[in-house]
Amino acid sequence: MFDEGITVSVHGGDELGRYRVVRQLRALAGIGVVAADEGPAAVDVLLLSRHDPDAAARLRAMARANRAPLLVVADDLGPAELMAVGEYGVRSVLWGERLTPGRLSRAVHTAAGCCPGAPLPLALV
Repeated sequence: MFDEGITVSVHGGDELGRYRVVRQLRALAGIGVVAADEGPAAVDVLLLSRHDPDAAARLRAMARANRAPLLVVADDLGPAELMAVGEYGVRSVLWGERLTPGRLSRAVHTAAGCCPGAPLPLALV
């Protein structure tokens, strides 16, 4: 369908934050970024912050729509927000200040379901 491999759509109220994440995603091999209105994505990345008054509503709406697996990039979340994120079936939470290309790539691949599981231990016979 897409030549880029895994397609990702980035959502959030913070335009600068969205741009930062999109820029990092575009630099990763095998990952393509699509706009929300361009078509379905394999993974939806949602930027969350306590300072965004619409963040919780956006999370609920995206989780209920069951469009694609959700990956959350959060600036700061308290215990209650983390529990809510877990209840909505988010596949992974990354902290914005600790976001690296490697962590972002692993999280996208894990959310898309294309990472192989950990190898099984060998049994000694």
